[in-house]
Amino acid sequence: MARLERGGAVLTGGAARGARLLTVPGRDIRPALARLRTSVFEVLRPRLEGATVLDLFAGIGTMGIEALSRGAEHAVFIDMDPRCVEAVRRNLAKLRFADRAEVLLGDALEAPTLAAPLARRFDVIFVDPPYALYDDPASSARLEKAVAGLKGWGDAVVEHRSMQARPETWAGGSLADQRKYGGTTVTWYAGPGSPRHG
Repeated sequence: MARLERGGAVLTGGAARGARLLTVPGRDIRPALARLRTSVFEVLRPRLEGATVLDLFAGIGTMGIEALSRGAEHAVFIDMDPRCVEAVRRNLAKLRFADRAEVLLGDALEAPTLAAPLARRFDVIFVDPPYALYDDPASSARLEKAVAGLKGWGDAVVEHRSMQARPETWAGGSLADQRKYGGTTVTWYAGPGSPRHG
């Protein structure tokens, strides 16, 4: 069992508001800033109750767990670091959300294959890769293909550096909103399953 420590993000709302997540010591995990999460979930609030969410590049699971705290019915987490997967599982158990989640060890760029056995449609997808991924055209294209392969998705919440421009259309969705938080920008895409699409 990996050694985990306190010091992860603090949940900003919902049933588990104020809970502090366990994190992986010595790893460069970048949990979303509290003010960023507060803003993101305010935008998502009308679509979150009863939703199924997917947390790609989950890290310690901050976004997906925040969604569960705020009313999402189910969450799926994907990360390729076994220590992060353990952290997500332990955070879910600590908050008694484990029965509403699946945690998958694997490459988020293979999300359609990894998630296929679950037979779930995702209302919200959180996309927060290492920002350098966007600078590599091949990896960026694989990410877009992976999200496009998740049929019927609703909204994609994409974090990136503010200097990294995002296209108007992406992975079968259209740009619906964009907000800047210092050096980080969050871009929302309304996907094929979103009431905002088109």
